Amino acid sequence: MNTYDIAIIGAGPAGSIAAAELAQAGFKVVLVEQARCIGKQVQCAEFVPRIITRYASLGSLDIAQLIEGIQTWIQGEMIHILKAPGYTLHRSHWDKQLADTAVAAGAELQIGTRAVGWQNHSVLTLITGRAKQLIHCQWVLGCDGPGSIVSSWIGNPSQTASISLQYEMGLTKPLRHVAVHFDPRYFGGYAWVFPKGDRANVGIGIHCSYTDKLEQLLGIFCNDLINQQVLPDFTVYSRTAGRIPCGGLVESIGAGNILLAGDAAGCTHPVTGGGILNAVISGQLAANHIVRHFYNEPEKIAANYKTDIRKEFGSQLEYARHKAVVRDGRWMKAQEEFAALIRSSWVAFPEYYMR
Repeated sequence: MNTYDIAIIGAGPAGSIAAAELAQAGFKVVLVEQARCIGKQVQCAEFVPRIITRYASLGSLDIAQLIEGIQTWIQGEMIHILKAPGYTLHRSHWDKQLADTAVAAGAELQIGTRAVGWQNHSVLTLITGRAKQLIHCQWVLGCDGPGSIVSSWIGNPSQTASISLQYEMGLTKPLRHVAVHFDPRYFGGYAWVFPKGDRANVGIGIHCSYTDKLEQLLGIFCNDLINQQVLPDFTVYSRTAGRIPCGGLVESIGAGNILLAGDAAGCTHPVTGGGILNAVISGQLAANHIVRHFYNEPEKIAANYKTDIRKEFGSQLEYARHKAVVRDGRWMKAQEEFAALIRSSWVAFPEYYMR
């Protein structure tokens, strides 16, 4: 049985950044990723605020485009532009670079591998193809997304989530802003256009009760964009879909010798669906707690980590979760006041911050 200090499940930004920091600190780390190719299963719109460069490096090949801000559209009318400089990423390239950095620091990467069991607080069961292996580790860090199996091991139920579908499509002309579109048809969410040079991520995220309408609604949205000459045609270069956590932080962020980070911890913003920056920060926090206190009582480390995560994200995510719940409760009843509802529940407007 191979022995490691830390096993990290999930090689997204949270997992790879934590793996690099822990390996650089001299720990024996295994980074486990169920996909057979790092970055192949990117399921986000790829926009990050410029502040992310304080926490993680971005190379020129990681950046698809500089972004000046966010346009907000309500029922087909552009009514607000928020100055919010940032980047749309080539997430697949960036994710691979982060994993490569972890490996260069000394972490072992196992791809095409799933974590399926955890016994006696020390033995992790992994499956690669048809082969099963058992490894011994002192810590497990769950960075395995909104359907986290690691999260279930410490008693968390399935997270509340919305559902999304996205196409990569061509643009008729370059765009300098990301655009979010609200419409009564997009219950509990919004549609978007996030430019990436001569292409864009065009998608929609809505309440999970509307899953069966997702593809139809995205098709209508794309046709609207074609009619507005934003898109030249309905050519789809790639397609992604996934769940977006929208319930805020999970109840148990750490227990025993298990910690959670990123989407697995519920660090995703319940209103915007943004989670990349928070994944990076939470992955670093988890790694720092393990580095500083590796030989201390695990429960104390988990408790301190939970305190720091809640200090970092708790109030803003809980506030956003409350806003989302109120918004969804009024969504079908406020058709005549839909613009006012969006103004009170979308982060670009001052009304959002009025308690």
